[in-house]
Amino acid sequence: MTGATVHVFNRWQWTEADFEIDGSVERWPLDGLAVRYGDNASADKQKMQTTANRYRVLDRQRVFIPPVQRNNAAVTYYSAVGTLVELSVHEASGKVDLLAHHSIMECGNQISPQLVSGQLQGGLAMGIGHALHEYLPLYEDGPGNGTWNFNRYHLPRATDVAVWTQTGEVLPPLTETDPPKGIAEVVMIPVVGAIVNGIAHAIGHRFTDLPVTPQRIQEVLA
Repeated sequence: MTGATVHVFNRWQWTEADFEIDGSVERWPLDGLAVRYGDNASADKQKMQTTANRYRVLDRQRVFIPPVQRNNAAVTYYSAVGTLVELSVHEASGKVDLLAHHSIMECGNQISPQLVSGQLQGGLAMGIGHALHEYLPLYEDGPGNGTWNFNRYHLPRATDVAVWTQTGEVLPPLTETDPPKGIAEVVMIPVVGAIVNGIAHAIGHRFTDLPVTPQRIQEVLA
């Protein structure tokens, strides 16, 4: 065996499954497993490698998925966030320029204001990248083919996320005992919808899958 590809699922507890590997049934904290054999493997094993990258997807004998009641284990509160964006669309090139954005957050009593500010800025950059730039195909054409790097994967930079014109406001807690609320990736959600809405307002077409690249905008405006 020369390679393995796995998929895992966590609900504050790992999913486990039984896989038959070379005649032996083993339980692993995975819910998907594929293996690749070397050139010296038997002909029968070679025939089992059915994907483009010569992987054999193993059937699960049994699977043990954590109960749905564990979905929100250890999570009690989420922050509320809203974002407004100002953008322009260049009709000839299809390029979207994000001119400014303003976010409003309600997160209760802040434990560390510096971390809240950093999470707000970082989450916004993630959401902007998701909406306009970052694309990675699934399956065999994705990163597993060995040709993907930052020359093909556009990670947003400061100029892409309007870092010098972004503003944010954290609302005061409702009371002195208002509990702090979780932030994490919740910050990246509203900016995506705001960008898509802004593009729809600018060109009269609403995109329903992402990212909204200049090429796709040119196709709509052609």
